[in-house]
Amino acid sequence: MPKFTPRRPRAALSLLLAGSIALIGANIALSSAAIAQVNTQAVVDEHNLQSLNASTTAAAPQLVNSAVETGQFEDLYKPTPVPPTPAPTVAPTVAPTPAPTPDVTLYESGIASTYGEGDGFEGNLTACGQVFHTSVVQIAHKSLPCGTRVRVEDTDTGRTVDAEVTDRGPYVAGRVVDLSWGAFQKLDPTGPGLLHVKVYLLND
Repeated sequence: MPKFTPRRPRAALSLLLAGSIALIGANIALSSAAIAQVNTQAVVDEHNLQSLNASTTAAAPQLVNSAVETGQFEDLYKPTPVPPTPAPTVAPTVAPTPAPTPDVTLYESGIASTYGEGDGFEGNLTACGQVFHTSVVQIAHKSLPCGTRVRVEDTDTGRTVDAEVTDRGPYVAGRVVDLSWGAFQKLDPTGPGLLHVKVYLLND
């Protein structure tokens, strides 16, 4: 009967372990190859690519300027200038046309007196048929027609008064006109008296 030594079981165990490892490694290698083959078969080309012939080749690209000429786009985005608001037109000021100055003709010169102030003439009818009021500018003359317009000038001061002949007088030697108190004040406002005057006819 053979004797079993302790080394035999150890050798058998080592052999068994080595075979198992080799078997596992081969199994892993086969599995990887199978997976790779399945993945290769799963990818299918669905584009059906065809080769290009001469008629379908792209035309040679044309050169295009990368920059646009100045002014094409700038003009589009420039704000539209707003025309300046014209200044309001001011009508030129027209100076009023002065009233034509009546022509004057020297008629006579002499002494002028005043009447009607406290002498009873106020409210009476004049020789020309008008009511006499001493405060109204009017004069009396010996010969000029009623309604004649005259200008009486104080020769000392140059003051003048235009009046209408409404009465007759004065009947004192050396006096040429008799002025109402309203007319006399235009020449000498200080009070009644006598003035050296020139009498002009107004040719209206």
